[in-house]
Amino acid sequence: MQAPGGPEPEPLQRVRAALARCGREAEIRLFPYHLPTVQAAAAALGVEPARIAKSVVLLTRTGPVLVVAAGDRRVDRQKVRQCLGGEKVRLASPEEVLAVTGFVAGGVAPVGWLQPPVVLLDESLRRFVDVWAGGGVPEALLRLPVADLPLLTGGRFAPVCVEHLEVSRELPPE
Repeated sequence: MQAPGGPEPEPLQRVRAALARCGREAEIRLFPYHLPTVQAAAAALGVEPARIAKSVVLLTRTGPVLVVAAGDRRVDRQKVRQCLGGEKVRLASPEEVLAVTGFVAGGVAPVGWLQPPVVLLDESLRRFVDVWAGGGVPEALLRLPVADLPLLTGGRFAPVCVEHLEVSRELPPE
């Protein structure tokens, strides 16, 4: 995090630069503590967890994939695979997240990556005017208009998630 009067951390500078390249600015809030989970971010902001846009980093044999999903959704890797033409995907490890994004896990922003990913924006995000995403460091949150997400990320909306509750409904009755 930025020391008082000191320079901004490099990941946060990359986020601001990526937004500027698209002609956009965004509200970035810095906190004195880490916000690595949807629940922690929602509590710090006083918003419902669904308004936290989580950045899920996946890997394929051809490169990184970013899925931006609402906090009340679960990424369905089969749906992601279908959107990618059948290419297999796997969850990136924290070390891989840092290597491809330049952000530590828990602070991944949807913009400003070191290696540009394929970006899939879950359709459920469209129910909001704006969402809060990781800001590049675990202490930062970035407010973004949902309508700007395709421009800012280079991504497209796709049905890549399920509601958390659907998981229990899919189980056979006992």
